[in-house]
Amino acid sequence: MELEDGVVYQDDPGTSVMMSERVSGLANSIYREFERLIGKYDEDVVKELMPLVVAVLENLDSVFAENQEHEVELELLKEDNEQLITQYEREKALRKHAEEKFIEFEDTHEQEKKDLQSHVDRMESHSRQLELKIKNYADQSEQKHTFMHMRLYYCVRAFKKNFHVCQHPCAEMKSHRYYK
Repeated sequence: MELEDGVVYQDDPGTSVMMSERVSGLANSIYREFERLIGKYDEDVVKELMPLVVAVLENLDSVFAENQEHEVELELLKEDNEQLITQYEREKALRKHAEEKFIEFEDTHEQEKKDLQSHVDRMESHSRQLELKIKNYADQSEQKHTFMHMRLYYCVRAFKKNFHVCQHPCAEMKSHRYYK
């Protein structure tokens, strides 16, 4: 019995299996050869050979079916492999991009850290300068205070001396006869 894409054969009565086109074509060729031999010599010539050939064709068909399954599985595995390679390449690119961003971030962070340290150093230097100015102003103020104190002391002393001198002559003048 022939179908569109193969030939149906029976292993056991009541079960039928579809034979592949390749094995079906091969079975047809062998069948024609058997018909030629039967026509030329007799049916007994191929009687013993026919079950062996059928078994070989059935095994060939089974192996061919397994081979087709393996080819389908191989194609699926190839597609899976291509998808995995694509995914790997995409993840590799993403990782490379992330590493570049991280390096860029580290560089930026390091530069900001250096800038901040430089700013801190300038501020500390400025603070030390201001402290020195304050100390100098304090020293100058103390010196001025001491100088003013000394000046005041000498002024008061000079005033007292001059006042005493002034009082002395006046006291003499009061005792003078013109004032009496």
